[in-house]
Order: sequence, then structure tokens, then C-alpha cells
Amino acid sequence: MRIALIGCGWIVERSHVPALRDAVGIEVVAVADTSIERAQIVAKALGLPQSACTTDHRALLDRADVDAVSIGTPPDSHRALVEEAAAAGKHVLCEKPLATTLADADAILAACERAGVQLGLFHNYLWYPETQEALKLIREGAIGEVVATEISGFGLRPWVGAEQGAPGWRHRLGSSGGGALMDAGVHALYLTEAYHGAPAERIGATVRRGDDGVDTWAFCQLHFPGGGFGMVNVAWGEGDARLSIMGTEGHITFLFDEGTGYYGMPARGFKVGRVGSDGRIWHRPLTWYRLFMPELFSDFAAAVDHGEPSRYAAHGAEGRRAIELALGAYRAAEEGATVALPLTAADPVYERGYAALTA
Repeated sequence: MRIALIGCGWIVERSHVPALRDAVGIEVVAVADTSIERAQIVAKALGLPQSACTTDHRALLDRADVDAVSIGTPPDSHRALVEEAAAAGKHVLCEKPLATTLADADAILAACERAGVQLGLFHNYLWYPETQEALKLIREGAIGEVVATEISGFGLRPWVGAEQGAPGWRHRLGSSGGGALMDAGVHALYLTEAYHGAPAERIGATVRRGDDGVDTWAFCQLHFPGGGFGMVNVAWGEGDARLSIMGTEGHITFLFDEGTGYYGMPARGFKVGRVGSDGRIWHRPLTWYRLFMPELFSDFAAAVDHGEPSRYAAHGAEGRRAIELALGAYRAAEEGATVALPLTAADPVYERGYAALTA
């Protein structure tokens, strides 16, 4: 599969480019960014000639040798870019969050369905070895029925972005759609539903906003059918990162960082404790860590080539669900009460997102 990159910022340079070098069945043929300097930096890292660079993403969409695009731009631009790519018959990989509003997310899904192109999202935390090990143990019944989870990441980094591009976009509500929760917290939200094996039916939250209008930390409570309960705590600042999964017959815990860190770092310990007469505890350290990005790119390429859904790239509806959870949390925090899920088109955040609550 031949792919073009739209957006050449920090995440693309530091995460996507190394993964693309290791991916199989995929070839980067061109890159675009509003900053030609950023495009040239990424092209050089990929071994592409400067002629592969452009500041006009539409030029890439007109190329017959481009099968798909990977979009790594600020979230407020995703709808227009995906709609244009789909209309040009290009398959799409898109960074999270999928959009800043549910209306935009629905428009994205509709555009890809009309065009018959695949849409994949970078929900890569789901495929971390620690995550897959925990899900395997849950499926095997190692801790019984999951009743409660907690994901805490208090050392999230407020990335400023590449200086040659659009630094600081994460701190501009119009560009980001939200702060710590929308940026990195969406990973914790979709992981929480994965561990519980069901969609949450209500969400509550307490959120603190900074002077720039975006949230600097958020404490979320997800309520599941049957009484299950999930907590997601994220913040830009100082603190550790950990995950706990409590079951009727045991627990799974792993610590990502004992000092300041976030829940995307290498796990420093993996422990399974089981209630029983022998009181056994298994230690399964998983110190090897990968972003799982090469596999995601490779799998998406194979899926496009074979006309099948990707296994590793999240599907569009999953991307929509992640931002629905974040927007539900923002509304719950504003109203001081839990909010029923799913949200409807009549909800104030459907059309305008977080901005509807901050006016």
C-alpha cells in the first residue's frame, strides 16, 4: 500500500516515522504540512526526496500513486481532511481524537461509508503488551468478574508541538477540542471499556480548567451495567501512573512509573493476585515496551490490500465512542451530575463539543 502523510508534527516525526520504517507492506510516497520545513524534516527521516514534500495536501489526493493517507494534524482539521480524502477514494488512518465534536465524527463516518474507504484510528494503547496480557487474563477468568478499574496518569506531558508548525495547539480549545482528557485521556477511556467488556451507561467527572480554557486535570467515573465501576484520572503535571483491575476473585495491577510519568510508559511491574487458600501471587514483569505502531501500520496496509477490516487500527465507530465519553465527562463536570450514555444529537456538546460548555 502506498501512503501519503498529511501533517508532519512532533508525533508524526517521533512516533509514526520510526514505525513506518519498520512496517511491512507499506510505502510512504509523499508528505504534506502547512510548514514546508516540517515536511522536509519528515521526508528526510523517511529517506524521501525533497520533491516528495508539499504544503498543499490536495496535491497528494490527486495522485494516482497514493492509496491511503495518514492524518496527523490537530483534531479540528480532521473532518475536512477525511472528507476530502474519502471523496478522492483514499483510505484513511487518523490520529486520535477522531474529531472535536460528535457531529464532525458522524460526518467523517458517513463520508468514508459513502466512498467505500477504510477509516482507522490510532488507538494503539489497546495493543500494548501490558494491555493484551491483562485482557487475556480477564478472558481466562483469572480474577473472576471485573467489578472495578482505575487508570491514573498524573504525569501527562502538555506537549507543545513542533516549533516550525503549530506549537501550543493543545492549549487552544478551538484546535484541540479539550485538554488533558481529550488529548491523552481518551486512551484511558477506551481502555476502561475494554477491561469491563461493555460500554459504560453513565459517566461523571470533576474537571479543572486552566487559564487557557482547556482542562489540566480530570477525574472521571464510568458506571457499567450490573454495577461495574471505572475511574479515569488524568492530569498535566507531576505524579505517577498506574492501573488496577479488581475482580470478584482477584486483581491485576501494574505500575508504569514510580515518579512522574504517564500510562504510556514501560510498565515497571505486572502483578496478578488471586483470592484463594494458597494466596498465590504471580509476578509477570513486562519491561519490554513498544508503541505497537509498526504492527498497526502493517495491519492497516494488509487490510486495505485484502478488502478486510483492520484488526489493530480502531474503527471509526470506536473513535467516535472515545470522544463521546470525553464529551460526556465534560458535560457531567459542568452540570455536577452523572450523564446518561450514549449522548444524543440534542445534547449541547453534539454540535459544538466542549466549547458549548465554556462559552
